[in-house]
Amino acid sequence: MSSVVGFASQESNSSEDGNERLDLLNIPDPTVTNLLSFPIQAFLKAAVSLKDQVVQVTWEGWCEEQGSSTDPTAFTGLLGTAFTCLRSYEATGSQQDLLLCAEIVDICASIARNSTR
Repeated sequence: MSSVVGFASQESNSSEDGNERLDLLNIPDPTVTNLLSFPIQAFLKAAVSLKDQVVQVTWEGWCEEQGSSTDPTAFTGLLGTAFTCLRSYEATGSQQDLLLCAEIVDICASIARNSTR
């Protein structure tokens, strides 16, 4: 029986204590067990790798074309990248992430100041 069907049948037979959704946690599902036992360092390594990919596509790609667009709305993605770097700094303590965040924010602020919009 699928967990959804099991949940639906449990919901109709459960008590009114509000814990019927917690019953799903008792279903032995190897996929869930494998995800929950994922090592923290491996998860952090994957998150930092994803952050590095975002930086490469948004920030380093923009730097190669530097100045081809002065529309500050084009930098929403860059500010998102800056935020990602900030969160990465909070998680890892990497000064490089904090400096990159500050650099991106400074460039976006400079472009916004010089914009005619």
